[in-house]
Amino acid sequence: MRPDPDSLPLLRRLHGRVFGCEEVRAVLAAAFAQLAASLEAQPGARYTMTVIPVDRLLEDPMPAEEDPVRMCRLFLLRRGARMAAPERHRNSVQRLVSWRGAGRIHQGAPGEGPDDLRPREIRSPRGGLSGGSATDRELLACWDVVPAGVWHFPEAGEGRDWATVTFHSAGEDEIVDELREAR
Repeated sequence: MRPDPDSLPLLRRLHGRVFGCEEVRAVLAAAFAQLAASLEAQPGARYTMTVIPVDRLLEDPMPAEEDPVRMCRLFLLRRGARMAAPERHRNSVQRLVSWRGAGRIHQGAPGEGPDDLRPREIRSPRGGLSGGSATDRELLACWDVVPAGVWHFPEAGEGRDWATVTFHSAGEDEIVDELREAR
């Protein structure tokens, strides 16, 4: 869903780390290079992903009044591909930013099932990977927020493989991911 005004302070902070911190950009770039090699080695794969410890990305703990950021996943989705089935994270808010490329997040609303998902275009920041500051308009264009328990799936644009960084409020050892059963 389109980030709401209450989510913008946290997204600004995360955006600044992802795009404005040279050390974080280096960690992410190296991980995405490994994901690209993995995807190239698996011609039939739609995507590949990895988890990056958040302590390598965030310099200090999140303030108590903000939602926690306890896990970071990187995804590289092949151009024109979509995830095989909708998913939801029962106990985690997901904040996604487009690192490189563009695509759509198909998403439902709280309490809805996985069959009526609406697409929302997400793109990488216009300035590329340089600079960590962004206007609210830019944040709205390159970030998406999926509330806990909401069905969703990504779909990469046709131009290039889509690299995304997702931040979760649940940790790797506690997140409850659920895929829609095949029909």
